[in-house]
Amino acid sequence: MPASYKEIAEDQPIPAQLAEKVIEGEVFVIRSCLQRLGVFDHIAETSLDAIRQVAGAEAAENIERGGFDAIHRFVSLDQIEAATDLIHKRATDMAPEWVAQIAPGLLGVTGPYFFERGPNVRFHVPYDVMASDAAVMKRFAAKSGGGKLAPHPNHRDSWVGCPDNLINVWAAVGPIPEGNGLTIFPDAFKRDVARVGASIAFDENPGEPLNFNLAPGDAIVFHGEHVHSSVLNRTGGTRHAISFRIVTEKPNFPNTHYHHYLHSSLAGGPLDALAGVPANMAWSYVETRLGGAARKLGLKKEEAQRQNASHASADKKPLGGTRSFSLSSLPENSLHAITDDVCVARIGKDKIVALDRRCPHGGGDLALGVVIDGEVTCPWHNLRFDPKTGASACQTLKKVRLYDTKVEGDEVTVQLG
Repeated sequence: MPASYKEIAEDQPIPAQLAEKVIEGEVFVIRSCLQRLGVFDHIAETSLDAIRQVAGAEAAENIERGGFDAIHRFVSLDQIEAATDLIHKRATDMAPEWVAQIAPGLLGVTGPYFFERGPNVRFHVPYDVMASDAAVMKRFAAKSGGGKLAPHPNHRDSWVGCPDNLINVWAAVGPIPEGNGLTIFPDAFKRDVARVGASIAFDENPGEPLNFNLAPGDAIVFHGEHVHSSVLNRTGGTRHAISFRIVTEKPNFPNTHYHHYLHSSLAGGPLDALAGVPANMAWSYVETRLGGAARKLGLKKEEAQRQNASHASADKKPLGGTRSFSLSSLPENSLHAITDDVCVARIGKDKIVALDRRCPHGGGDLALGVVIDGEVTCPWHNLRFDPKTGASACQTLKKVRLYDTKVEGDEVTVQLG
């Protein structure tokens, strides 16, 4: 069973001392969160106004009628990229005002706090639409990092230059079904997890996924050290979300110190220019800046890192021979690797499926995935594969190769040819 979380319905009060509970690892979904805090209308109008400026009044009116999830029907990918940049700029200007409502109203913070200068603004169009112009996705990801237009791999926020003691308030501006949202892996919280750069290592198992269905204004509130990732958009709608990173004490940067965190008592006022100084008065900030300057001058080389696998299983040469194992050794609704390239899934009590281990999207190891609703689910971006055909809901992706299996009593034989 997928891990649980605490859902706070629209007619239920926000739990007292929510920040302390989140820091301990609890995950909450607060329904109508942005509406309760009085910031939803302003955030939505900020997005609509930016779209109006970039794509015109007619496009903005169509989106206002049809919802943000319909943006890709009226706005080109280039325009979505430009609108994301503009919304981010305006959200950065408004962040002190918005967070001043979120920190006390949601988290129960009564004293000074820190928050990331620029909220993360995200538009994830359907993967099949994005695949029609991969250049936009690559260009934007190179400029702004993963997670904006392109899916973000499994990560912790501290791996991408953020503090390890932050609270993430991840909110829906448009409707976000679980096929196009956020995945959290609570089993990995506070567990030593190997990584490659800012992503979880290929051979690491993040555990059971936690997925969500969100209406506009709903928010997921979780500790930034939870391993989390983007769901590869397998729906017909575009995800529009905004997230705020808030720290109730001085930010601690265990890795790099790229992101700027502002002190609440200085931000937005006459001393706004000094709001970033308290968080930056740390060796982590100096070290990160000196390291960046040294690399630019050629005085320091980038550290060599083990690369995660990334190749399409359909491009590999067929295997040969057979592999056998006992049916009773494989629990129901679980997966197990039988070779370096092939895994098996037991779906329910009797169905056995053998398939390539590499996800055709990014090379995630399906042997470390889970079975959800009878489908094999990749641990990297929650992409699901039909055990009958090997296909996913993303039609532009190749199918996963399937292998013949035979069950005789307790023995399962997989034909690898």
